[in-house]
Amino acid sequence: MGMLKALVGSRLPPRYHKYFDLPPRQESRKIGNTAATSLGRACSGWLESQPERSAVYRLDSGLEALDARIGLIKYAEKSIDIQSYLLRDDQSGNRIVLDLVAAAGRGVRVRMLMDDALTEPIDAGLMAINEHPNIEIRVFNPFPRRRSRLVSFIANFNILNRRMHNKSFTVDNQVTIVGGRNLADEYFQTGGENEFVDEDLLAIGAVVDEVSDGFDLYWNTSEAIPINVFDAVDGRLSIDQAIAEGQRLLREHADTPLVGQVGMRLVEKLLSKSLSLIAADTRLVMDHPERARRILRRQPSETTKYLQKIVSAAVREVIIVSPYFVPQMQGVDFFAALVRKGVRVCVVTNSLASTNHISVHAVYARYRKPLLRQGIELYELAPKFRRGGQAAHNATTRLTLHSKVAVIDRELTFVGSFNLDPRSLYINTEMGVVVESANLASTMAQSIIGSLSESAYRLYLGRSGGLRWSYRDGQDEHVMKTEPETGFLRRMSTRLMSLLPIEGQM
Repeated sequence: MGMLKALVGSRLPPRYHKYFDLPPRQESRKIGNTAATSLGRACSGWLESQPERSAVYRLDSGLEALDARIGLIKYAEKSIDIQSYLLRDDQSGNRIVLDLVAAAGRGVRVRMLMDDALTEPIDAGLMAINEHPNIEIRVFNPFPRRRSRLVSFIANFNILNRRMHNKSFTVDNQVTIVGGRNLADEYFQTGGENEFVDEDLLAIGAVVDEVSDGFDLYWNTSEAIPINVFDAVDGRLSIDQAIAEGQRLLREHADTPLVGQVGMRLVEKLLSKSLSLIAADTRLVMDHPERARRILRRQPSETTKYLQKIVSAAVREVIIVSPYFVPQMQGVDFFAALVRKGVRVCVVTNSLASTNHISVHAVYARYRKPLLRQGIELYELAPKFRRGGQAAHNATTRLTLHSKVAVIDRELTFVGSFNLDPRSLYINTEMGVVVESANLASTMAQSIIGSLSESAYRLYLGRSGGLRWSYRDGQDEHVMKTEPETGFLRRMSTRLMSLLPIEGQM
């Protein structure tokens, strides 16, 4: 297939279509008649005594988040719709895909929509499972195959720079998971060398239908290209070979927490109505997929505008958790205005030691002093919890913050894929859910604030105006004048990167 066919697909103006052998667009929609499924009966039974139309459950534990996904696949009867930015060929990726193939074998329709920024390494496996008649995989805004991705990216920057960062996992149009996690080991805190601290919400009720409608919108857009239109890739597998390879990998890791401990416990609790759901009015916030076609810059997205609206209405407290935090001066001014009207603003983000993108940190660093001068509380995640915590069992693990959360006045909670940086504000598509529940918001706020003493550095300005990082170890307070737990080369690389004109792309 030529470059233009794979790259632009049906986004070409109609007068050019006759010159290209484009695949026919076959639309499909959510399966709506799922009330009689096991999940449908359980969800309606739980909600029938509640005045609210939805309910949520917090997935702050990585292993529990994976357990929920595996359990939902196992109990699926009609449909599975997955939208993700990343899927890796690792333990969790293979576990999920093998269970998806098994579900398809039971007659479940599986639709998987992947952004194409990081999909090429798993093309062979995706194309293999796409052979199953009940599985269809599409890639969003794809790069050309058999061409240099770098050259293509440079030549088609305005198109390929816009990525689908959305993440949802919906089964039988009855239960959905929305949040920050991609489908890879590090997002499920399985004790590896690097782990991401992340958040999802499992939801039932009316909001699930909204998420399904949003998935359909992306699935049927012209940017979502069926993976089977690409040329055969080198080393392409049959579906049987792909299954055998996945099973072999899981056998090799049979003694790991991911393979040995993850089952279906959470979904079994949901089915028995013993899961501690929180009844709450919940709504989807989502960017439209046509955002990927826009060439004009600096157009805030639907998600951006909605979050600005609810945060600016705060009267007491705003807690922001964003792994990639680049507020720019308008963001500093926005938060400063909240502080001036008496709102406590607390921001938690990555430290230089914990971040997986020093380029983002290089740009974020220039806003730390302006934020602190305006009265914003600023915390940076330490690469290791000092006591207790989710990853304290493995002293060799480096932690990276990946949660995207906003808690407003301990009454509203946003959980999704949205970072407070220019990419989420102006370039990528994002999504999340907003939950109206003092119960959830208070629990989230207490969890975030309560964990800072053992998981983060508190930043403040010294008498001379320089940055200081403070943390407590028992009764003792420690203060540092340089980026904690970093070496000279990492600090110097970050400083040099801060000189580059990259802020708009972070």
